[in-house]
Amino acid sequence: MRKIIRRLLNRFGYEIVKTENWFASKSSTEKTVKVGNYQVLMPGNNPLLHTYTIYPDFNSNLGRLAATIAKKYPGMTVLDIGANVGDTISIIKSVIDIPVIGIEGDPVTFQYLEKNARQFNNVSIVNTFLGEKKQDVKVDLDKSGWNTTVIPAATGGKTISLTTVDEVLNEERFKNSTIKLLKTDIEGFDTIVLRGAYDTIKKYQPALFFEYNRENMQAINEEGLSTILSFARYGYEKIAFFDHKGRLLLATSMKNTAEITNLHNYLGGANNLLGHLDICIIHQQDEIVADDFITGEEKYCGYR
Repeated sequence: MRKIIRRLLNRFGYEIVKTENWFASKSSTEKTVKVGNYQVLMPGNNPLLHTYTIYPDFNSNLGRLAATIAKKYPGMTVLDIGANVGDTISIIKSVIDIPVIGIEGDPVTFQYLEKNARQFNNVSIVNTFLGEKKQDVKVDLDKSGWNTTVIPAATGGKTISLTTVDEVLNEERFKNSTIKLLKTDIEGFDTIVLRGAYDTIKKYQPALFFEYNRENMQAINEEGLSTILSFARYGYEKIAFFDHKGRLLLATSMKNTAEITNLHNYLGGANNLLGHLDICIIHQQDEIVADDFITGEEKYCGYR
C-alpha cells in the first residue's frame, strides 16, 4: 500500500521522505486503541495505533487460528514472539481464553506489554531478544521503542544478549506448557529465531505463524527460503500465505516448492506491491485443523 501511494504521489512531483523526528516527538505521549475486545495502551509513536484504527480486524486471523487449534488441543499454550505491547495477545484472548507466553525484547515496548498484560488471565511475559543461538552480539537497533529492528553491526553498535526459544521454554515455569501455536513478528529475524526453536518444534509440532518481510531480511542478509522448506522434514504439510492485512492469498502443500519459491522471489523484488506476507505452516498430524482453518478463512474473505 505504501508503495502504491508513493508512486501515485510521484506522478504529481511529490516524494515521501521517512524521518525519525515524528516518531521521536510522539514517544512521550500515550494513547489507547481497541484491539479485539480490549483497550490496549501504546506509546504515541507506535504505528499500530493507526493500523488498528483503520483496520480493526488486522491480525484477526491469528485469533481464529488459535481457536481452531484449541478445538483439538484444549490445553494448549500460544507462544507469542515479538509480542510488542500485547496487541496479538488481545486478539487471541478476544476469541478464546487460553494461556499465552509473550516474548518482547525492546525494553520500552516491554513496559507497555507489562501494563496491558494485567487485564488478562494466564499470560506470562519475558523480556529478552531471541536468535538462532545463545550469544552476545553487536547490533544497531532501528526504530527502538516502537518497532525495534535488530541489525547486526560490523563495527560499533550496542551489545545485546540473544537467547533461543528452546532456552526460554526450558525455564521451570514453562515446563508444563504444551506449545501448539508459535507466532513470530520480529522484523526480519523470524526465520532466524525459528531455527533456534527446532527442539520445541520437534517436540510439540505447533502451527507456525510468522511474518515474512524480505526487505528487512535482506538488510541482515537472511535468506529465509531454505528455513521454510526445511519444515517439510519435520512433517509439516500445509502452508498458507496471507497479505499484510491478514487476507488469505494462497494455501498449498509444502511439496509445491515452486509456488513457495515464486512467492519468496516476488517479495524480494523492488517493485512488489505487498511489502510482506504472513505465513502459516501446519503439521501433517493436524491436517483436519489445517483444512478447518483454511476453509474458515476462505469464508471470512468471501471466497466461498
